[in-house]
Amino acid sequence: MKELDEANKRLKTFHDDHEREYKEEISKLDNAERDLLDRISKLNGLKDETAKRYGNEDASDDDIVNINAGGTIVDVKRGTLCQLKGTRLEALFSGRWEKKLQKDSSGR
Repeated sequence: MKELDEANKRLKTFHDDHEREYKEEISKLDNAERDLLDRISKLNGLKDETAKRYGNEDASDDDIVNINAGGTIVDVKRGTLCQLKGTRLEALFSGRWEKKLQKDSSGR
């Protein structure tokens, strides 16, 4: 019986230590998540500020964008160009950089 009691004590100690380490890791992950969400919020604020300064705040996915692609004029919806979020194409045509894009003599 004594051996069983000692084994139960060791098992409880191991379980308690494991539970404590688990809670510490969860706490670290929660802190890291809060930091990331804060960084995302700051980046979104900067993105909005940039859009106000260099872009078209009223840009819509339904806008028709005229592109002069090597002399060929292409009309395409802004939403089509911006389907893949986080890409260079989306950044260029999202409207955030509208005032900075190179235009031809016809404004395309």
